[in-house]
Amino acid sequence: MRKLAIIPLVLMVFLGCPKGDSDEIDTVAVDTTPVDLDSLVTVLPPPAPDTFTPPKLPTASPNTAASIPNAPPALMEAVEREQSFTKFCYQEFGLKADPSLRGGVAMIVTVGSGGITKAVVGNDNWTGRAGKAVNTCLNQKAAQAWQLAAGAVKPGRYVVPLSFGTA
Repeated sequence: MRKLAIIPLVLMVFLGCPKGDSDEIDTVAVDTTPVDLDSLVTVLPPPAPDTFTPPKLPTASPNTAASIPNAPPALMEAVEREQSFTKFCYQEFGLKADPSLRGGVAMIVTVGSGGITKAVVGNDNWTGRAGKAVNTCLNQKAAQAWQLAAGAVKPGRYVVPLSFGTA
């Protein structure tokens, strides 16, 4: 009885197998004509103009710093209290790129009634190009790092000198 059950399966396998017709040949034409690719004309649109322009960092002119007073003691205490942030910028963005980097910056700090509202590098004197990366770090983080109590410093603009790599 089991042998009879296998017979329909064997028949299905034979009928389901494809037949090997070797008489039929593909009729796809193959073009092997040589072509000079320099003579081909493209129909591409012109390239789009590059519209990206890097943002300019706010900087003060060197003679602007002369008219801005030096930072009062309360502001300098806040700067000294958070000197780890300035060391971080100098070490991570300056010394790692240029181990011989030395120099300093004059930060222009704007103090409002609620504390520091803005701090940017007004002038610098770096010995190498890596100083620009240090300036960028200082510009981005100084206003957040230096915290003043409300009313501790009279509102205005002040110069905070910072030096790096000098003993």
